[in-house]
Amino acid sequence: MGWRNWREDSNFSTTFYSYSKNFKDNITKRLKYAFARENVVTWKFKLVILCITHILLHVYTNTPFTLIPILMDEYSLTMFQLSLLVSVPRGIQLLLSIPSGLLADKFSAEKLISLSLFLSAIAGLLLFTSSSIWSLIIGFALIAASSTIYHPPALSATSEVIPEDYRSRGMGFHGASGSFGISLGPITIGLVLNSLGWRYTYVIWTLPILIVAIITLFLKIDWEKREGRIKEEEKKFTAPLRHVLSLTFIAFLLFISMRSAAGSSISTFITTYLTKGRGIDPSIASIIFGLSPLIGLGGPIIGGWLGDKLGWKRTFIIIFSIMITSLTLLVISPIVLLSVIFYLLYGISSTMTMPISSTLVALVTPEEARGTAYSIYFIPTSVAGIIMPIIASLLVDLYGIWIIFPIAIILYLSALTLIKVIKV
Repeated sequence: MGWRNWREDSNFSTTFYSYSKNFKDNITKRLKYAFARENVVTWKFKLVILCITHILLHVYTNTPFTLIPILMDEYSLTMFQLSLLVSVPRGIQLLLSIPSGLLADKFSAEKLISLSLFLSAIAGLLLFTSSSIWSLIIGFALIAASSTIYHPPALSATSEVIPEDYRSRGMGFHGASGSFGISLGPITIGLVLNSLGWRYTYVIWTLPILIVAIITLFLKIDWEKREGRIKEEEKKFTAPLRHVLSLTFIAFLLFISMRSAAGSSISTFITTYLTKGRGIDPSIASIIFGLSPLIGLGGPIIGGWLGDKLGWKRTFIIIFSIMITSLTLLVISPIVLLSVIFYLLYGISSTMTMPISSTLVALVTPEEARGTAYSIYFIPTSVAGIIMPIIASLLVDLYGIWIIFPIAIILYLSALTLIKVIKV
């Protein structure tokens, strides 16, 4: 009897252990699922917040280029003077590039993003009340500064919060939100130009920018892993630079320089080409300029998807080929409507390159120095924004406004050649 009772007790113990183990495994699985679901919700929420800030950050970005033919008539400026109006703020942007990246690796993303939006709002108020060229230059400089402060922390945060297998597409969504924001400023100018005047564009968007700047200041966008790393390492400001400047990254920067120089020659003077070269009304030209990134809203998403599927080299070759063909057909087309269509196609293709470039920075640089890497990544864009408008303005005075297209095509072809050299 004792033996039988012991066996029964043993069977009971075994059965109880089996049930308890199954219960524990079941609870563990449920908890893992719950935490995984929570993590998905968290990174998606953060991505949405980052996209909203990116939209409002870029509302004013392309307004200086849109206003070039308008300011030419209002202030009787030469093409060279107008190029300086664009280049001087870019010079300030260049000076802030490295410091902004070092700050991004040291301080939380939400504080720097909020600061950039506050600067953008101040720029809007200043430009709304502007009455001289100097007030315009200061306003445009604040717009450039806000963009410089925003991108290193925002891109670093975006690349960190998005899972690796979704990174290119996630960066594509973030890039698309920026494209949407870029379109809003020129379109707003086109809508209010003949009724209220171009200055009202800035006051319309100031309040939404201020509201999001305040909200962002109190949100937790930054990632915990990065905060822990900063607390542990207490790193110096100059430390990340040593980890970034590899030969591959330098070659990549040269490629970005050529691409940015080509894009700058087009974006700076395209509204002038449409108004002076094609006879389009300035308000319509502003709307066309704004429609390019709006129609190309899906461009970064498509570019990110192609980058994931085809690889970055093959994707860049396809996109650059479309851009070069579009610019060639734009300038030789005898019909204005066709030229506008080819310009819009060029604009869509141009936005497709953004997520691939952003992803490449993350691939070739260490995680702890990524903010610095993104700030350096924007230096070629700033340099091109300073030099190319001046060079292009001098060539426009000599040969006419059409010269911007051969300049861009030659630079894009040079960038295509360099793509084959870069190895990632």
